[in-house]
Amino acid sequence: MTARSSFDRRSLRCCRARVGAGLLSVAIGAGCSGEPPAPPPEPSSCDFASSTASAAGAPGASGDLRINEVMTGNDGAWVDESGETDDFVELINMGQRPIDLGQYYLGDELGKATRLPTLALGPGRTVLLWADDTPDQGPLHLPFKLSSSGARVLLWSASCELADAVEVPELPRSESYARLPDGTGELSICRYATPERTNGDTCEPPEPPNLDDSIRFAPFAWPEPFPAIAGPLVISELALRPAGFVEVLNASGAAVALDDFALRLSALSPGQGLPSAGAGVLLAWPQPGVTLAPGERVSVPVSASDTAAVEASPEFEGVATLWRAGRPVPSDRIDFMAWPEGASLARVPDATGTPRFCDAPSPGVPNAGCAELPGRPLASGRARRLDTAGDFAELARGGTEVGEAGVKFVVDMATNDTVHLLSTRAWALHYTFIREQIERLPHLDRCDPEQAAEFNVGWGLFSQKEYYRAEGRRYLLGTLVEHTNGTRTVEFAPGDKILGAQMRRAFFAVMKAVPGPQAWAIRATEARQIAEMRGIEGTAPMVGPNAPYKGLTYQPLNPAEGFGTLTFVPARDLETAELGPNVIVVTDDVPNETAFMGGLITEAFQTPLAHVNVLARGRGTPNMALRGARGDARLEGLFGKLVRLEVRASDFDIREATAQEADAYWEARKPEGERLSPALDLSVRGVVSLDAAGYAWSGSIGSKAAGMAELYRVSGVGPYCPPDLLPLYVPPAAFAVPFSHYMDHFQASGAAELLAELEQDLEFRADPRAHAEGLSRVRERMLKHPVDREILREITGAIEERFGKDRVRLRSSSNTEDLATFNGAGLHTSTSGDLEASSSSIEDALRTVWSSLWNTRAYDEREFGHVEQARAAMAVLVHQAWQSERAQGVAISRNALDATRDSQYYINAQIGEASVTNPAPGVTSDEIVYTPPPRTIKADYHARSSLSRGRDVLSFPEIQRLGCALESIHAHYRPLVDPEGENQLYAMQIEWKLIGPERRLLVKQARPYSFGALQAPGDCREY
Repeated sequence: MTARSSFDRRSLRCCRARVGAGLLSVAIGAGCSGEPPAPPPEPSSCDFASSTASAAGAPGASGDLRINEVMTGNDGAWVDESGETDDFVELINMGQRPIDLGQYYLGDELGKATRLPTLALGPGRTVLLWADDTPDQGPLHLPFKLSSSGARVLLWSASCELADAVEVPELPRSESYARLPDGTGELSICRYATPERTNGDTCEPPEPPNLDDSIRFAPFAWPEPFPAIAGPLVISELALRPAGFVEVLNASGAAVALDDFALRLSALSPGQGLPSAGAGVLLAWPQPGVTLAPGERVSVPVSASDTAAVEASPEFEGVATLWRAGRPVPSDRIDFMAWPEGASLARVPDATGTPRFCDAPSPGVPNAGCAELPGRPLASGRARRLDTAGDFAELARGGTEVGEAGVKFVVDMATNDTVHLLSTRAWALHYTFIREQIERLPHLDRCDPEQAAEFNVGWGLFSQKEYYRAEGRRYLLGTLVEHTNGTRTVEFAPGDKILGAQMRRAFFAVMKAVPGPQAWAIRATEARQIAEMRGIEGTAPMVGPNAPYKGLTYQPLNPAEGFGTLTFVPARDLETAELGPNVIVVTDDVPNETAFMGGLITEAFQTPLAHVNVLARGRGTPNMALRGARGDARLEGLFGKLVRLEVRASDFDIREATAQEADAYWEARKPEGERLSPALDLSVRGVVSLDAAGYAWSGSIGSKAAGMAELYRVSGVGPYCPPDLLPLYVPPAAFAVPFSHYMDHFQASGAAELLAELEQDLEFRADPRAHAEGLSRVRERMLKHPVDREILREITGAIEERFGKDRVRLRSSSNTEDLATFNGAGLHTSTSGDLEASSSSIEDALRTVWSSLWNTRAYDEREFGHVEQARAAMAVLVHQAWQSERAQGVAISRNALDATRDSQYYINAQIGEASVTNPAPGVTSDEIVYTPPPRTIKADYHARSSLSRGRDVLSFPEIQRLGCALESIHAHYRPLVDPEGENQLYAMQIEWKLIGPERRLLVKQARPYSFGALQAPGDCREY
């Protein structure tokens, strides 16, 4: 339970978990020859039947080896060396000397126990034993299993004494029974299992595994002040709209005569250089002989005629420059644009601060009293500087990134390093802005094929000059990024051949345009940039690639707005809690099943592909994670109150709301028009072999089964991918049971009649409890009614013929999933079954899947999605149940964290059988953004698996192969899913596994991916 070896140093060399690209293996032995040591002799007589074995704890003088943690319902909390999610027993040595584990026995009942393997267990060390009834898998695997409804674990010493005994109660899924703290504490149920980690004094969610932060750079000391002003006179305040004055301050320590100075006002436009000493309107200046004492200021009047040229510019864009005779560099200069009427632009503080827009001028007095404007309109979609607190958010608005907010910048080296900060909504690319605003070329519509072709030619030529070579470029192009952990970075595109010195030049140019520049640093986005930064380190602030993912406390999952009463509900109570669209829930963990709600805040981090986030996207409701949310000062005083919650890309806003604005919000969300009518074809009967079906069959076998059927037909391979990718490895011999047989059962069981009666009942429609109880009765009728014997014989015959006695997976495949405006994923139940019915018969499995169509959550989500309930139907997809997979996960053929990036793929990967969409409490997976060729190939990790023991779940070649599969699937399905090419955010989502020792890639599902309520920018800007 600590991150520690379970054995002494000699044993550690031969007894260790070895993870290579997700492959685990264990070998135990006293020597390193691979031969197991001879076991110690059995005791002469031991009946393992001590009279004290019924006690909840061991006798006081029982010894130092103790039972430390037990899990009886492992569903992804930890995995063994084969990737299996087996139950486990953890032992700990609480003594001062090593213990020979081979001198102990472990059992789950009186009169029977298993000798443990010979193994030296050092003081304070733990060992994990797998209660999976498969001892042939290795010496740490026990010949018995533990019941999830309650179990006994008995530890015996070599002298037949009971060393420890634990009565394990019934445990929730993936929760453990553990001593808190290790070895000495009372046993209690803990939601967060901690195998091979310290239990802690209390049951707390674990911190996510940290990303590698080994890339560090020499520190940088900022000069004071920054930016430096030549002086000795500075422009401290301007009031130009309406024309008023320019205030000049003596910032030096000596008196300054004004005779040698001149103040000029000039209009500017993009691409135009800063004016020379004689350019612009010369403003009235004090009479000769005037001297300013240190700290004294003078107000220079400005008339309407003085600002006429600036007023004539589209954005009131210009510059005030204070020149000193005989000096090539001005004493001070402030450029400006988008000036709010009646405001002043003032340095705060007077002599050294960056200019800020204040709500009113303050001539003749210090600027400390400036009431800064919260924001301003930026009609042209750009700014020269962040002059209000809202400028960054206004420019970043419209971005599709999740987890960061970005503002693109252009540094024009041909015009004195002029900085342009660009609006995401207005300017999809740096090139678009330069083409239209600096080069003055006409706008091209990228949604028009001919104009898009012309645009791409120009973009390509521009990229060759401004990205793919360092010398001869005019512009330095990058992005200001605010990350959710508070890190602020200046970044340059991967593949940009920018030099280290150019990165530094761009950084300091842009820092003159932001308040608080000391909070920013250059961040490398690829290995080449790291090398360039090594050549200039110490001359600018720099951080490594993983800096944004350290110390995270906030995680945006679905940016959206919601209203509701802020309510805390423990995660284990969410399935039964009476919630609704007018409740915003704060909970302590990531739930896998929840009732409908108006918004969600979890204290544990989520994965973007977790079912709760899929539901939030479908509903258009806000979803976020915030560590310690209950104690967060922003939330503490709002519990029990009506609030407005807005989840944004890099931060969130929550405040008390009025009933009127909440009512208006809820009224606007009420569905209108006709209900969605799912396709329903009942003419197809009998088992349908998927290799004979295709995507067009969704109306008879459901979208999941039809999506898998189409995988058999994928035929194209990308130009950078291996030919042996195809045919894709898809579950062989899979088949579907079509809707017609569900409908037969639905009607014959009386469930259809009962549902029709319930839907006429006002109590069913109005009372959540009556509603849930009514749907439970519908499911109960379906679960109890026998399946038609003829179709059951056909299904079991097909299973026996195709899969023999192997266990099979029966998966839900409804016609209410993947609709145009309703995703429907994660609402139904899939299960396993086998012909021998050792755990679940095929008949039981069929009825379980069919009846799950009427899960309360599924019904309510369809109702909210305005889906016609009477046409809902359930098919069943049947294929081999894979076991001991080496890795598995979900992947998207677009960057799920930045939807306009169709040149990147998003991958969630987990070791073994542990799920990424329904993770066990506290479990995280590898979260990867992969950039395939022809762009710079790289895999960026945003999170790490908590199960892989610090190793990558996937090797880089495996990531590449998965990317190739995504590319082929994306291209193959597009004409089927989006035949008119109207969906600018089209993407496919696949579920995949790595099977067997050879780690063969299996694709088990393909479906359209929904970005929910996210709107594409509308200008075909995908890149």
